[in-house]
Amino acid sequence: MKQRFLKKPFINLMIGTDMKGQGGVATVISTYEECGFLSKHQVRLIITHSTNNRFGNAGALIRFGLAILQIIYLFMRFRVGLVHIHMSSRGSYQRKSLLVRLVKLLKGKVILHLHGGEFRDFYTYECGEQKKRHIRRTFEMVDKVLVLSSHWLAWSQEVLAYSEHVSVLYNAVPNLELNRDNVEKGRIAFLGRIGARKGAADLLRAFRIVKIRCPCAKLSIAGDGEIDTHQKLAQELCLTQDVDFLGWVSGEEKKALLAKTDIYCLPSYNEGFPMGVIEAMSAGIVVVASNVGGIPDAITDRQQGLLIDAGDTTALASSLCELIENRNLNQQYVLDAKRKFDENFSLHAIIPQLHSIYDGLLAK
Repeated sequence: MKQRFLKKPFINLMIGTDMKGQGGVATVISTYEECGFLSKHQVRLIITHSTNNRFGNAGALIRFGLAILQIIYLFMRFRVGLVHIHMSSRGSYQRKSLLVRLVKLLKGKVILHLHGGEFRDFYTYECGEQKKRHIRRTFEMVDKVLVLSSHWLAWSQEVLAYSEHVSVLYNAVPNLELNRDNVEKGRIAFLGRIGARKGAADLLRAFRIVKIRCPCAKLSIAGDGEIDTHQKLAQELCLTQDVDFLGWVSGEEKKALLAKTDIYCLPSYNEGFPMGVIEAMSAGIVVVASNVGGIPDAITDRQQGLLIDAGDTTALASSLCELIENRNLNQQYVLDAKRKFDENFSLHAIIPQLHSIYDGLLAK
């Protein structure tokens, strides 16, 4: 029996959202696939959720049920080294905490990769004591926890009785080599889910102030979410001629937008480690963002860009105007951000760390 078990083919598993969908986790998994990490480690991807789901709750439930069956089958059919589970908050936590327990029941090793920018609020304000104990137990029973920034590492150390297995792994993106010859001075870009958490309304209100001081300014808002609500706000603020709502952009369309963007802006109220910020750093675009979550790990205020307190529309407007008007400062931050990206958030900086994490767990 033991001999037959040893002959089983070896694989690792990764569990997360559909990498063809929208959002940060999809981008992370897609990046791992494109750089060859998944193939190098013989990783099979199991999809538990997709933003492209056309069948509502029933479709989501069926997909999750199939994922459970797939995990059980693969453990029977293969010798599974480890299971890398990507998780955020609320519904994602409910699904992934169940899968953590399933994998541990099957005697598997688990990497739990926390992405949710709202997880702290979810834990603190939306969970009772019993649910909090459940969350702590989930984090403490896995073999490795990966968080996206020093902010989330500090949170885990505050909350967990045992946190020695928690470490920071920054998100990474490929180096974006864009033609920046046609940058539009004053073109501000926001990319992400349009809503209160990302500070989209604050950006529109700040942009009204910017237009008075910098008439050349234009704003591109790209993403899904509450588009109609924010279009109405732009109309109320008399900004419809200067604000473009582009919907969700990706691929070449996204590159074309970034190629002409002067300032990337993300005035969020909470974040994990936003892919858009490090994409902007890679592409040579100066960043104005809020001082929340993992953003300060990427941008040090007045070194690689400008940081403001979330909700401070006056400071946001002032920062945007400063970088439109002061071209030397704009370019100084761009150069410093590019250096920091290469050293800390590029594929050649991050992927070797993930290789090491896999190798270390598999060697135990």
